Amino acid sequence: MKQRRKRRKHYNWAEEIAKGNTNAFYNSTDWDIVREKVLNRDKGKCQFFLGNWNDGKHFPDKIKIINADTVHHIIPIKERPDLALDANNCISLSFEAHEIIEERHRWAWRKKKKPLTKERW
Repeated sequence: MKQRRKRRKHYNWAEEIAKGNTNAFYNSTDWDIVREKVLNRDKGKCQFFLGNWNDGKHFPDKIKIINADTVHHIIPIKERPDLALDANNCISLSFEAHEIIEERHRWAWRKKKKPLTKERW
């Protein structure tokens, strides 16, 4: 079990997230506890690549067993801040699956353009 820092304050996270303070939420002890529960519930395996979960738009190419290192909110916390600490609204994903679901994967492998001329200083 992970050693945690002591809770310093009791936050109303729904209000804090509605204000746009999501970084403080993701660095909080409350989120660490929920994240650990979700990873234990899913046995540390990526549910997307196991075929147990998809968002309706994205599907895995093939079923494979990958360790999960990210916990994803099914309903985004910016839409429903009251579900931020609800373990039933979270799913264990690998980094690659999380990038696919958040639609950030298409930029990851973009080739960088080479400069037209070699810089000589």
